[in-house]
Amino acid sequence: MSEVKKIRVAIVEDDGILREAFGDALAADDGMEVCGAFADAETYLQQEKDTRPDVVIMDLNLPGMSGIECTRLIKEKNTATQVLVCTVQDDDDSLFNALCAGATGYLLKDARPAQVVDAVKAVLAGGSPMSPGIARRVLASFTAPRKQAKEFELLTERERQVLDQLANGYRYKEIADRLQLSIDTVRTHVRNLYDKLHVSSRTDALNKLYPR
Repeated sequence: MSEVKKIRVAIVEDDGILREAFGDALAADDGMEVCGAFADAETYLQQEKDTRPDVVIMDLNLPGMSGIECTRLIKEKNTATQVLVCTVQDDDDSLFNALCAGATGYLLKDARPAQVVDAVKAVLAGGSPMSPGIARRVLASFTAPRKQAKEFELLTERERQVLDQLANGYRYKEIADRLQLSIDTVRTHVRNLYDKLHVSSRTDALNKLYPR
């Protein structure tokens, strides 16, 4: 019989005790392999090619680069890599920005290590595990009325289409393919819509158009 491929998991967590606890819980599961544990985002990104994780357990409040920025860079390089946030930060902005950056799940650090292991399995099975209070707030954000900013009226139809693709997490190349445009044309549309909205990033644009 061929050996079952283990789930490769990397941990990016600056708290050494918690990093070790996650590592021990993962290593105790026969289906898991800890392929790296890092105290900061920069070290993880330097070793990402050698690490090749299926799932990254990501803290948000890291020294240096934030976990949100690291998540965004991970998803830009490899959309197949899943990011499971595990953080003490339960404010709406951290939640919203992490999900916009490409995080698949969002747990608070009161989750037991065994729950984190289950969540790793869930993200690879197509789920989006979240702590109960977090899940409720995500659902509430969909039911709450959202007013679009007046600047939306300044955008052309094509710019609105590009913005919609950005809101769904697609990268420039993917947007180009989906809208049958060149990647340079997509960049031009993004630059123009950012200018019209007076923003400099995808997250800022979404925050401005869809204030919560």
